[in-house]
Amino acid sequence: MRAKVLRLCAAASLWAVVGSAGPAQGEELQLSGLVGGGFANLKTPGGDTTDWSGRASANLMITDPGFNVQANIQDERLNYPKSAGGDSLLSYGGDVYWRDYAGVFGANVSTLQFPHAGSTEVTFGGFGEGYVMQSLTLRMKGGLVRGRTDAYYADAGFVAYPFKSIALSADVNYAKIHNGGPSSRDGKFMAEFLPVSDIPVSLTLGYDYEKVSQISDHIDILSVGLKIYFGGAGRDGSLRSRQRNGIATGDGPPDTLKALTF
Repeated sequence: MRAKVLRLCAAASLWAVVGSAGPAQGEELQLSGLVGGGFANLKTPGGDTTDWSGRASANLMITDPGFNVQANIQDERLNYPKSAGGDSLLSYGGDVYWRDYAGVFGANVSTLQFPHAGSTEVTFGGFGEGYVMQSLTLRMKGGLVRGRTDAYYADAGFVAYPFKSIALSADVNYAKIHNGGPSSRDGKFMAEFLPVSDIPVSLTLGYDYEKVSQISDHIDILSVGLKIYFGGAGRDGSLRSRQRNGIATGDGPPDTLKALTF
């Protein structure tokens, strides 16, 4: 399974690279993509947990402005504290959305597979972003989870660009299992920096405060990551342009769901 994920990530990267040399902005059928990886350390009441992850996304812009379709895949490996062992999470899905000068709105479907836990969940959701200012994006999303557990989630946040190649984001998330089940809520903060616009490789640093109803204490999550952007550079190749012209990043279920569906 892991080898298959790596092949899919490589295919998405190749697709995005080919598309990045395509038509100029304003023409039709542009391809863009993102490949990234990260490490997170989770401080839980039971001890520290580590999370290694890799992801790839490829987006096809049919018209500009207009409709887009996007494919996403992510693979994670979690190592639990002490003798609890580990687990993996494979998620894949896609988006259909509209994007223009004012923002983005669309729908997402994702499948979450936990092989060791023997569960598969499918999420259905909607998402939107508003470019309210040149340096500020407001975003929100929400949806349902169907599978071994039935749940719902909601998320709201913003991305601020104090400089064209620095993105500061904050989000609040809430997820709950139906019929009196547990709930999870968190606040997530992320800083991303693109050092050189001609070399579309960015670095990320994040902090997540998460509270799950079935445990008395909270979870602290510190994360670092690296992203490689393909296409979607806009006029200046800045991080702001790549996030507003390339793949959609405000889509899909939030990480809050992991604490409920494992």
